[in-house]
Amino acid sequence: MKIFILLKILIILSNFQNFLFAGAPPLNKEMLPDAPYEFIKTNHIIIGVEWKKSSLTDVLPSKLSGVSTITGGINIFNSRKKQSFSPLSGAYGWVDLPGEDKKEKFIIFSMYGPNATINKVMKSVYSLKSEIGSNKVTLINNKAVATSSINGKNVLIFSGINSENCVKASGQELLVSSLSDDGKVYKKFNWTTKNQCNISPDQIELKEVLKKFEIKKMIWAKTLEDSNVIIEKPVSNK
Repeated sequence: MKIFILLKILIILSNFQNFLFAGAPPLNKEMLPDAPYEFIKTNHIIIGVEWKKSSLTDVLPSKLSGVSTITGGINIFNSRKKQSFSPLSGAYGWVDLPGEDKKEKFIIFSMYGPNATINKVMKSVYSLKSEIGSNKVTLINNKAVATSSINGKNVLIFSGINSENCVKASGQELLVSSLSDDGKVYKKFNWTTKNQCNISPDQIELKEVLKKFEIKKMIWAKTLEDSNVIIEKPVSNK
């Protein structure tokens, strides 16, 4: 009889515990940190390009539908410095939106990682279509090389030569993640660098999932060495 009562008590306690956990959030659900986000000691290779317009049919904003020449670029970066999102790297491609200084850049692809949290931030906080990946920038012996990979496969390879006109620099860009006739969602991208250099773009290859984004020609390229980046909270003017 005592054993029967004990078993009954254990069953009741088990059911009560299941009830508590059913109403609670998953234990492994990650709480994302709040913006702004700071990336420190980053190295960048940034390439200015003219895109082949026909390759952007699925992503091109309607306000650029009547524009014959579509310019934009690609920014690849990483950092070896231990920080919140280590190991930290990222890459994104954009098209320039109309404007005198072309500060507004509409993002057409992106990949962040290999730390999964930074990729989740870009997707959840900034509504980017971002893949988790790994990006590497190498600046050595007057040469610049960048690679990006997804699932262990290279999707971007770039090389440039002849680093020159190096200066300290800073700036701000507006990265637009969503754009429609009703408005847009964007984030401010503030950066400073101890060494910005112009380089001559040598070759670039987009493969696998990036193969559909065709580059008509490379226009310019530059490197940013030992940089700090602050990405502010997303802004919506819808």
